[in-house]
Amino acid sequence: MDTNNNNNNNNNNNNNNNNNNNNNNNNKNNNNNDDTSKPLLNKNQQICDIPKPQFLSKGVFTLVGVLCNFWLSMNTVTTSGVDKLINEIDKTHQLRRPMITIANHASNLDDPLLWGVLPNRILMDPSKQRWTLGASNILFTNWFYSTFFSLGKCIKIVRGDGIYQDGMNESIDRLSEGQWLHIFPEGKVSQQTQLLYFKWGVGRLVGECYRRTGMVPLIVPIYHQGMEKSMPLGKLPIPRVGINLDIKVGNNIYCDQVIAKYIDENKISDLTDYLSQDDKKRKDFYKTITLHIEDEYQKIIPESSRGRFSHPTTKD
Repeated sequence: MDTNNNNNNNNNNNNNNNNNNNNNNNNKNNNNNDDTSKPLLNKNQQICDIPKPQFLSKGVFTLVGVLCNFWLSMNTVTTSGVDKLINEIDKTHQLRRPMITIANHASNLDDPLLWGVLPNRILMDPSKQRWTLGASNILFTNWFYSTFFSLGKCIKIVRGDGIYQDGMNESIDRLSEGQWLHIFPEGKVSQQTQLLYFKWGVGRLVGECYRRTGMVPLIVPIYHQGMEKSMPLGKLPIPRVGINLDIKVGNNIYCDQVIAKYIDENKISDLTDYLSQDDKKRKDFYKTITLHIEDEYQKIIPESSRGRFSHPTTKD
C-alpha cells in the first residue's frame, strides 16, 4: 500500500500491463456491418481537450491542484493501485483511447479532492485531466459557478432529465475523441454502507462510444473511504481535516465480451439500426453493460457493502 504523500506516485510503474490490447481485438470481431466503426482518431481531427479560453482553464486546474495537495496533506491518506491509474491516464492521453473512471460518491467534493493523489504533471494539466459530470443544481447555479466549473472540464447534467440529455451526449463526444471521463455511477451522494444501484447512463456511455468508434472504453474502478467523514451530509459543506482517507484503484473492467455476447445472442448485424428500433431495446443494451460494470466494481469494495441492487425495469 502506498502512503500519505500524494506526490509519491510521480514514478509510474511498468508492472501494470493490462489486457487492453487483447480486448480491443474483440471489438474488431464484433463490428459486423456497423458502418459507424472506424479508427478512433485521424490526424486532422480536432478534439476538445482544454476548455476555452485555455489560459483560464490552466489557471483553474493549477489553483484546484494546489488546494487538493494542501487538503490531502492535512489528512492521513493511504492508497493502493494509484500507480496503475497514472499509467492508464498516460496511455489515454498518448493513444487517444477512451477511458472512464468510476467511483463511489460519498461527498460533493470527492472530485476534485481525490485527484490530489495524482502527480502535479497530471493534476495541474487540463489536457491530461478528466472530464466529469456535474449537477446543474450544485455547480451551475450562477454565471461564476458555471464559468469556473466549465473551465474545470465539468459537463452540466440535469438530474431527472434522463440518459438522453445534452450533457450525456457531450460526454459521449468527449469519449469518442479518446479522452478520459470520470463519473459517479450511483448518480448522487450516498453515505450509507451499501452502494446505490448504478444508473444506466454508464452503460449508454460505453455502448454509444463503441457504436460510434468501434472501441470499447476502458473502465477503471476507484473505491474510497473517509470522504463521508470529511463532509457529512446535513452539516456545513466544508471539508474537515484530520481524517483517515483510503483510496483504492481496482483492476480494469472490460466490457468487450459482454457487448460481443449481447450482439451474438440478439443476432445483431447492424448495431445502429438495432438501437434505433425502439427505446426498450436501447435501454436493455445499456442495462446489460451497466450490470456487468456493477458486478465487477463490487470486487474492490468491502463485503459488507456488496450485493445485488434493485434496478428499474427496461420499460421505465
